[in-house]
Amino acid sequence: MTDATAPTQSDTSAIRDFAAAVRGQLNDLPADDVDDLTDGLEADLTEQAADAADSSPELGDPVAYAAELRAAADLPPRAEPGAGVKRESLVRRVGTRARSSRADAARSIRQSPAGAQLLDFLLVLRPLWWVLRGWAVYVVANIFFGGSFEVLPADPIRGIALLAFVTLSVQWGRGRWLPWHWLLGFRTLVSVCAVLALPWLLFIAAHEITAQNNVNASYDSYVTPGLVQNGEQVTNIFAYDAEGQPLPDVQLFDQDGQPLGVVEDPANTPYLSQYDSAGTEHILVPSLLVPGGSGWNVYPLGQVASQDVYPFDALAPLGEGEATPFPFAQVQPLVAAPEAGEATPSPTPTAEPTASATKVPAPTPASTDADAQQ
Repeated sequence: MTDATAPTQSDTSAIRDFAAAVRGQLNDLPADDVDDLTDGLEADLTEQAADAADSSPELGDPVAYAAELRAAADLPPRAEPGAGVKRESLVRRVGTRARSSRADAARSIRQSPAGAQLLDFLLVLRPLWWVLRGWAVYVVANIFFGGSFEVLPADPIRGIALLAFVTLSVQWGRGRWLPWHWLLGFRTLVSVCAVLALPWLLFIAAHEITAQNNVNASYDSYVTPGLVQNGEQVTNIFAYDAEGQPLPDVQLFDQDGQPLGVVEDPANTPYLSQYDSAGTEHILVPSLLVPGGSGWNVYPLGQVASQDVYPFDALAPLGEGEATPFPFAQVQPLVAAPEAGEATPSPTPTAEPTASATKVPAPTPASTDADAQQ
């Protein structure tokens, strides 16, 4: 006994022809996509024919049916024949093959437990890859448009450009901001170029960072020779006694007993140049009271006229020189610390600095025994 609801042979032939027509409308897509869209199409149509009240179901227009399948799969509509279609089809074909190869590789890796764990770990790092891809594109674009290699942008305009590239890369990684189908293939092309360029870019970036750190370390380790106060070199020292009176020819030493001088190499430094607030140059010379010409720790240092040095600039002692004027004729005297219960004494007013400081004459070297006999 024959089932009245079963499709007849003519219905089966019509269904087969209809499915073939639908596949023909999808023949511009890769074969894998066509198989995914039309898998089980004949079975679905046969089931619909069996459920129909009559024995001749309406199959509709295969063109419209194929368009509905494209829209459901978020695929572009069938384009008209032409050169542009071939180029677009090539881009889609490359992207499809890349995705298929990636899926096949993932399946092969997941066949082993270790490979599956490694792949899961790499998938967690995908956001990092998206950021690195955007950075690589920014660096290459910056060099292409005439800039230099920069690990990070040097100005706000380039900073905005880097942020834009990274944001676009992240959105592409999330499957966003791809309004045109050809962007899928372009994204694949950009990713391949970034993978090839990234090792070299990271190597150059590491070299740049290391070089910059070395420069900073060298700058930080640089020490100004001589005496320094608040980052400025000290060129002379003036001492006053407890009564506030100037003291000439004071010898200074450090905590190790070494002469406390204002030059780096006392034995080979004949003079020292200094400039006052008006920009006038003064030539300082060491004291000759110390044997061997190393009197750079006897203060205040003497001074000579600049014409005695220039234009000859001879590396030889220039003599004792004149006494350098003290900045103050007298300073505030020192007072003894009050004992318990005593009132603190009022300080004695200090004289204001004079426009022309008092010059202290240079000391006369002590006479020798031979001079005394003469």
